[in-house]
This record gives sequence, structure tokens and C-alpha cells, in this order.
Amino acid sequence: MNNDYSLIHVLSTLAKWKKQILIVTGLVALISIIGSLMMPNYYISSTIVYAASPTLANPEPIGGGEKIYYTYGTGEDLDRLFSIANSGTVKNSIINEFNLAQHYDIDTSSIKGKAKLALHFNEQYKTTKTKFDALMISVEDTDPKLARDIVKAIRLKIDDMAQAMVKESQFLTIQSLEEGIKNQMRDLTLYGDSLTALKEKYKITESYEQASSYAVMSTENQSQLAGLEAKLTSMIKFKVKRDSINKVKANVAGLKNKIEVTDSLIKIFNRGILPVRQLETSQNKGIVEMSLEIERLKKLKSSYNKSFTTLHIVEKETIPFEKSRPKRMFIVLGLTMLAFTLSCLGVLLIDGIKEMDWQEIYAGK
Repeated sequence: MNNDYSLIHVLSTLAKWKKQILIVTGLVALISIIGSLMMPNYYISSTIVYAASPTLANPEPIGGGEKIYYTYGTGEDLDRLFSIANSGTVKNSIINEFNLAQHYDIDTSSIKGKAKLALHFNEQYKTTKTKFDALMISVEDTDPKLARDIVKAIRLKIDDMAQAMVKESQFLTIQSLEEGIKNQMRDLTLYGDSLTALKEKYKITESYEQASSYAVMSTENQSQLAGLEAKLTSMIKFKVKRDSINKVKANVAGLKNKIEVTDSLIKIFNRGILPVRQLETSQNKGIVEMSLEIERLKKLKSSYNKSFTTLHIVEKETIPFEKSRPKRMFIVLGLTMLAFTLSCLGVLLIDGIKEMDWQEIYAGK
């Protein structure tokens, strides 16, 4: 092949084939126009939400302290919402709720069909973490109202599942508190039985009042005994009548017996006072702790029965009015330009092949 290819040669070749190039380009343009017009319009509906703080579900603190609220959650809370949004539970629930198999015209009688349905829905459903740490949920569909309804259903489903996770944690805490209160009541019953037995054994009714009473009684008895003995000594010294002396002696003897009985009771009381007070301390401490646990349980149950939100809506889903695709003008222009380019390359290739001297090529010249 001895021809030297230049721009003039290329242009002359294209001019020679211009009719064919224009026909192919025009046909492709016409087909692309018809094809793009036959393509259905797709619409995107989306919502943007922020994760709410789990502290909104916490019960009021015990003791009148101020409850600390955090309106917005952390990155971990956003990750939890993102994981729920992309879970198979949410996707399968939406597919079944809106009968998307029929809407997409996909036969799900086989495993391959079910996989095709899941894949198609994944192509239409997008979850994105925005640069402002929000979660954007988007659904694309040929029916703009259906796209809006699906986004709304997904948002509500995410909120329900996130609430269920918090409530499950609260429920386990409630069960733990109830079990702890049962154990505390059992311990208090044992304390009560042990106290009853010890008090009967050591003749104790009320440890602190009885100790004070015994101290007063012992002091008064000793004081009275000292007074009577001094009186008796004085009466003997001054030789008072024997009947009077005998009467005072009898009082002294009776008081000594009373002191002996009281000392005996005090000794018994002293042997039992330490274990009784230890049990009373443990019992009182257990009562206080159980009261706090019961109050905590009541507040947690109240919080468990209340509704709360796990997300804050920034932008609510709406029915879209502008289509997201297809971009018909770009499709037509792109295919037309591609057809024109390939046609030009084709005619240059054909013309080049015609001008080749195959005998020289075969001979290696």
C-alpha cells in the first residue's frame, strides 16, 4: 500500500461515503428517539433523618435528680439506624407489604426469581450517610406515589425496630430487677425469722429502747438500794423500833432480788444484742435497697410503656413530580454521536482495506 494517509485523504473518503454515514446516523438517531420515548419514567422519593439519643427512653432518676437529655444521638446511633435500614428484615417486609413481585412483574416461584426480586429492589432502594451525619433513605420507582409510600414505610419500620431494640434491653433490665427484688424479699423474710427467734431467745423486744430502759432501771435500783441501806443503818444506829427496821430490811431484800433479776435479764440481753442489731442493720439496709429497687422498677416500667422516637425527621418524604431518569436528550445525543463516530471509522476502515495490495502483503513487501 503506497498511499500516504493525510487529513485531506480522510476527509475525501468521508465525503465519498457521506450518504451512507448520514443514513446510519439518522437511523440510529430515529431508533434512539423511539426507544427513549418507550422507556418508562422513574421518580425518586427520599427522606433525611437524624438519629435520636437513646437517653430519651431512659426513666426519670430516683431521688428527684434532674434527668439528662440528649436530643441527637452519636455516630454509633446513626450506624445502628443504617444497619437496620439495610437489614434483610426491613427489605423483606417492604417487598411483602407492597407486593413488589407483582409490581416489578417478577416470578418468585423459584429461588432464582426471589433472588432477582431482591436484587431489583436493592437497585431501587438506597441508604446514604450524608456529610452532615444524617441518614438519607431513597426509593426510585415508576410510580411516584408508591415511591413516597415505600420510603415512609421504611422510615416507620426503622423507627419501630430501633424502639424494639431499646425496649428489649429495658425488658431484660425489668426482669433482672424483678428477680433481684424477689431475692431481696426472700432475704428480708430470713432476716425477720432470724430476728424473731433471737429476740425470743434473748428476751429482746426493741433493742435500743430496751437497752435504754435496762440502763435506767439498773441505775434507779442501785440508787434505791443505796438509799434503803443507808436508812437501815441509820435506824439501827438510833435504835428505831424493830418493826420499822424489819420492814426496811424486807424492802432491802426485795430490792436486791429485783436487782438480781434485772442483772440476769441484762446479761441475757447483752448476749443477744450484738447479733440482733447486726440483723436489724442488715434488715433495715435491705428494706432501703429494696424500696429503691421497687421505685426504680416502677419508673422503668413506666418508661417501657411509653412511646419514644429513635429518629428526628429533617426532610419528610414527598411525592416527586420530576423524573430522575431516563435523560432522553442525553441518550439520543450520545447514541447519535456514537453512531456517527463508528460510521466514520467504519468507512475509513473499509476504504483502507480496498486500497490494500494483498499480494504485496502476502509476499511480505
